[in-house]
Amino acid sequence: FNAKTFQINGLEVNEAMRTLISGAQARGIFSPTDRIRGRGAWSTKGGLVWHAGDRIFRIEGRSLQASPPGEIDGVFYPNLPRATVPWAEPVDPADNPAHTLLEALGSWNWERPILDPLLVVGWIGCAFLGGALDWRPHLYTTGDKGVGKSTLHWLIKSVLGASLHSSADTTPAGIYQRVKQDALPVAIDELEATDDNRRVLGVVSLARLASSGAVMFRGGSEHEGVEFQLRNTFFMSGINPPPMNAADRSRLALLNLGKLDPATVKKPPALDVDVAGRMVLRLLMDGWARFDGLLQAWKSELHAGGIDSRGQDTWGTLLAVAELLLGREAMADQGLPMDEGDLGYLGGSIAAMTAQERADMEENWVDCLDFLLGSSIEAWKDGDKPTVGSAIEKWEQPQGWTTDEANRRLALVGLRVLEHFPGSVHDKRLLLAIPTSAAKAPQLAKLYERQKWGGGVWATALKQAPKTIIYRDLGNGQKCKINRVTSHCLLLDLKAYDEWKEKGVV
Repeated sequence: FNAKTFQINGLEVNEAMRTLISGAQARGIFSPTDRIRGRGAWSTKGGLVWHAGDRIFRIEGRSLQASPPGEIDGVFYPNLPRATVPWAEPVDPADNPAHTLLEALGSWNWERPILDPLLVVGWIGCAFLGGALDWRPHLYTTGDKGVGKSTLHWLIKSVLGASLHSSADTTPAGIYQRVKQDALPVAIDELEATDDNRRVLGVVSLARLASSGAVMFRGGSEHEGVEFQLRNTFFMSGINPPPMNAADRSRLALLNLGKLDPATVKKPPALDVDVAGRMVLRLLMDGWARFDGLLQAWKSELHAGGIDSRGQDTWGTLLAVAELLLGREAMADQGLPMDEGDLGYLGGSIAAMTAQERADMEENWVDCLDFLLGSSIEAWKDGDKPTVGSAIEKWEQPQGWTTDEANRRLALVGLRVLEHFPGSVHDKRLLLAIPTSAAKAPQLAKLYERQKWGGGVWATALKQAPKTIIYRDLGNGQKCKINRVTSHCLLLDLKAYDEWKEKGVV
């Protein structure tokens, strides 16, 4: 540097190298997995920030503040293509686009016309908030052709604008390579069940991992592993949804659309899509400080209504964000009993609306046991092929099969029934003995073959049941002789299981 002319006249290479190396050493090892945040909403020590790609936005007081991308609280926000920019001023309640959006959603023929439009509004809010949420719920809309699924995709895409990763045909690898560190939402149209569901289920599995922000490891070029952590919400649709297990279903709301009646269809209100998304984002940023309180209130209400913890996460997050955008009065006008009854009345109403959907989300041990009870007993000599469950029912009937008759049939699949008297002769329990070893029960192993509980995994699954339903602490009392082989068995209390099912526990 020339001190007289104030001009740079050279480069001190060694000094520059020492300075850079010293600075890097002071900062320590850098991991892009949890130290780089792409576009979308993120929670920081100072509240909520929105990474719009080329600028970082936050609310200070009632003002929207913008700053260039860079480091905030030890996390780096890189310069990226522009996403949605928040509305510059606080949104006047009279101009709230969420109300118009809710009215527009009412033009579809929802199976649950009160609840489903609210869930869609809630999901749109969650789509913006993705990276800031502890739990990210997803939506899957289903219905035959002509019910408006593609139009619904268009509406959502119009509102979210540049903040949406949208595709009609993709793979899991295509998704996480596209979103990278973004917390922006993902919309996939025509995610259909096929004769080979591996690709489709891979996408659903990806959404499941994104709910909690789980870290994934994938192989990369030159045999180097690559880490991905998804914090995106997913919107999916199809005529026939792919087969999903309870873990997948518990992380999404399944919305069914019916055919539209041309005689009753009303023209939806005009929604200014050029500003709606920006205003929704501003409403979320202004109201973020209230979100935790709303979420806890909804979780308490749903818990009192009988919905389990995973349902509280999924439904509670969607409804809390919907309330953040719409307010209680608008949700009450929609038909939800927001201010009626004691704690649990509203939760019970939502539980009733979602009962069928939650009924399909049985726990793993229940699915494993129901598969067993519904399986046919093959190769019966008179040509009759009763199921395991129907054979047990014939044994339970007063004038039905004797224990010996039932066991001759059940032995064909490696099972046995027996009577148990835990307290007195007046306390009789009817039990089904289920061997835990695949080696000692080849007939049972064949029945579970090609199932996820095969190879003896059924024993681990069934141990997830309450101990009052499946006994596993009776010591030698759990040893049963089946087909002249003595096996350690889990003992299913048939009456306790029937009572548990009748309560509708899910």
